[in-house]
This record gives sequence, C-alpha cells and structure tokens, in this order.
Amino acid sequence: MSKLLDGKTAIVTGASQGLGLAISTALCTDGASVLMVARDEQKLAEAAAGLQDSGLQATAMVADVT
Repeated sequence: MSKLLDGKTAIVTGASQGLGLAISTALCTDGASVLMVARDEQKLAEAAAGLQDSGLQATAMVADVT
C-alpha cells in the first residue's frame, strides 16, 4: 500500500524532543525520509535511533539553525 509521502524528504528542526520529534515521527510514518536536526547530539541520536529501530527512515544531523 502506498503512503502519502512515499519518495518525499523532509527536514525537521528541533527534532530531538517534543513537537519536533512528534512531527518527525508522523512524517516517517506517512512514508517520508526525514532529516532530523537539533543541537543536542545525544538526545538527537536517541530520537533518530528510536525511529530507525521501528523501521522508519530517519537521519540525524547536529546543527544550530538560529
């Protein structure tokens, strides 16, 4: 079954926790490949690993976009 965002890529900032993580999860669940961006390397790695362990396509990148 095709998902709404199959073949699409999304960039989510603030993705290590809270709303950013929720958005990343929703986008991945709908089929998108998500580049997760945040400042806290450890939290970001844990968040991305959680999605990857669920079979979702998430990549982590540490950056400060302010």
